[in-house]
Amino acid sequence: MCGKFHICANLTIPLPMKTTAEWQDVDVDKFRNEIYRHDRPAVFRGLVKDWPAVREGRKSPQALCDYIRAFDLGRPIQTAVGPPEIKGRLFYNDGVDGFNYERIHEKFQDAITRILTNLNSSAPPAIYAGAVSTAEGFPGFAKENTLPLVSPSVVSRIWAGNAVTAPTHYDMSDNIACVVAGHRRCTFFPPDQLPNLYVGPIEFTPAGQPTSMVKVGAPDLVRYPRYAQALAAAETTDLGPGDAVFIPNMWWHNIESLDPFNILVNYWWYDGPRGPGAPFTALVYGILSLRELPPSRREIWRRMFDHYVFQTNGDPVEHLPPERRGMLGRLTRQVVGAAKAWLQNELQRL
Repeated sequence: MCGKFHICANLTIPLPMKTTAEWQDVDVDKFRNEIYRHDRPAVFRGLVKDWPAVREGRKSPQALCDYIRAFDLGRPIQTAVGPPEIKGRLFYNDGVDGFNYERIHEKFQDAITRILTNLNSSAPPAIYAGAVSTAEGFPGFAKENTLPLVSPSVVSRIWAGNAVTAPTHYDMSDNIACVVAGHRRCTFFPPDQLPNLYVGPIEFTPAGQPTSMVKVGAPDLVRYPRYAQALAAAETTDLGPGDAVFIPNMWWHNIESLDPFNILVNYWWYDGPRGPGAPFTALVYGILSLRELPPSRREIWRRMFDHYVFQTNGDPVEHLPPERRGMLGRLTRQVVGAAKAWLQNELQRL
């Protein structure tokens, strides 16, 4: 990632050299008025450098683990554990009908003990325990390590692992990720790069969200030729303890942990209006109902979606009285309830 060129599949390609924008001394006003509205990734150097957790992490991995242990309520979590030969890349197996790791139910302390045990191993297993709610598992930790940039109602989540990679995916919520210990390399792709990312099965994924099949550090451009366009649009950054990064929703990101011990805390939230259903659900139903139509019919339905859903021609029902606009008017509880009942009836007939 740090060199200008990478040789892959008999091709010489430029790796992403554009650096993600960096900010210093970010407060709530600067975040909301100068950063958030631009809807692009942003690095906040030293944002959480004064967290007690970061200070303990600077002492040693063991000191940080002892600090976290003091708050741990001992709730069970899931840890992803993969063999050394996957080299930390938690991904599909070769047949794309399973994964190259297993999920283990254990306590968070067991997970970080597993990481510490393999700290000096030359060929450690991949270990990744993530998305553990601090409100449910470490309430005292959340009180001592706060992030004023987000609402107090936003729940922080803690992640622990060794040198693992979360392959390129997106999240449907905005995200601020704060590095407590270790170093991470982040590569970001704008949402419009979807056609060039060669995404795997959308209903069968390593971590819940659709995932690119291409390895960022060593892309096979013979098999995935359009990925060169994605790299041209990509940007990257390296994060260290105390740094944080804002990742807007729907931006694709590949997160590579570089050290044998890593702790991260993140905050997911969504400020925009939420409809009565997840857009991804609509996408799945759209695939089932439209994909196998003849091209001419798909084009008709594309125009229907443009008109009614994306409103590319303006308000499609402005000619109707407000009380007769149905689901294209104000989405009251009664209107949403009637639409959901209709959808449930339709789905039962599939």
